[in-house]
Amino acid sequence: MIDVRTLLVLVAVADAMAGAILWASAGRRLKHGVAGWIASLACRAGACATLASSPEPQAVVFAISGALLALSITLQGAALLAHGSRHLPTWVHSAMVAAVAVPFAIVGNDASSAVLFGGVVFGTLLLVLTAIAYQLNASPNGIARGVLIATFAVGSMAFYFRGIGVVLASDALQAFVFPTAFQSAMFVAAAASALAGTFGFMSLQRERADREAVRLATMDPLTGAYNRRTFHEIAEREISRARRAGQPLSIIVVDIDHFRPVNESFGNHAGDEMLQKIAALIRTALRKEDMLVRYGGEEFLVMLPEVPGPGAVVVAGRIRKAVEAEPLVVSGKPVALTVSVGVSARLDEGPESIESLLARAEQALALAKQRGRNRVVALSLGRSIAA
Repeated sequence: MIDVRTLLVLVAVADAMAGAILWASAGRRLKHGVAGWIASLACRAGACATLASSPEPQAVVFAISGALLALSITLQGAALLAHGSRHLPTWVHSAMVAAVAVPFAIVGNDASSAVLFGGVVFGTLLLVLTAIAYQLNASPNGIARGVLIATFAVGSMAFYFRGIGVVLASDALQAFVFPTAFQSAMFVAAAASALAGTFGFMSLQRERADREAVRLATMDPLTGAYNRRTFHEIAEREISRARRAGQPLSIIVVDIDHFRPVNESFGNHAGDEMLQKIAALIRTALRKEDMLVRYGGEEFLVMLPEVPGPGAVVVAGRIRKAVEAEPLVVSGKPVALTVSVGVSARLDEGPESIESLLARAEQALALAKQRGRNRVVALSLGRSIAA
């Protein structure tokens, strides 16, 4: 048998400490559900402290603690949804507080009815949290999603069994204050799952931060394209695979015509918009397996696995036409966009490297610029094909 009031105080203190740690570690970045989870911990700490403050809880105590606990659970649901860039309507919080506080105020003096009502309601709310956690897009190798699902499910079952167990007791209030071994186990399970849920949420935030760090290390944050370093890492593997399998591999280099004058005339914001627009237009011409890279300031690169030179010229032509057909609107004024494109493809004769592919694509791009821009040039072994 355990002392329930001591357990409630321990949970309240642990929640307060966990909230403080989350607040301190997040700093000013209270996003992706962190602020909501901190608020939920404060509410749950308040609920546990309110229950622990009364030796024999009455209706008002059940109503206040129940409302705080219901608010805590809905805030946790909102935090999990916010982690996935979804939103829980604000009215849900107030509706659940009222739906729990009013019945507790009515039946709170009947301990049996109050505990049964609390067990069913909170068990059901935790089942809803289990379903929300199940839908999370977490890291494939991470533990956070599994921890959250397990803790919410265990907490739900503990509330259900706790409510039923107290109702079956001869004196419901005494069973609540002085629980049996089974009832104590349910109390401990509920408390442990509550604390483990916070650990799961912290793990969820850490996994998100790790994914973001990887994304920033491999991607260009402005356009969402791969960065130059990542391209060279992947390209070496692709060229090796193409050599072993005897498959084609093509490179397209895209350079925005007259980018600097536009950037200087309309400002850096317009330049950023232009880069984002060009990247989006290039993507419309690519397959899922193709690789888009921001290779330089206004230069993009596309790697096309298993695509021979003629096919790459067709893709390059689509990119050029798509850009030409979509002017950039700056301050209500259309600004014409064009690109010059160089294409090279892996040769069947002898060994081929990414460096030689890139060199030929850059030579082809230079020819496209010399010939008046807004065109595609493919270069192979000194022979050029304009498109």
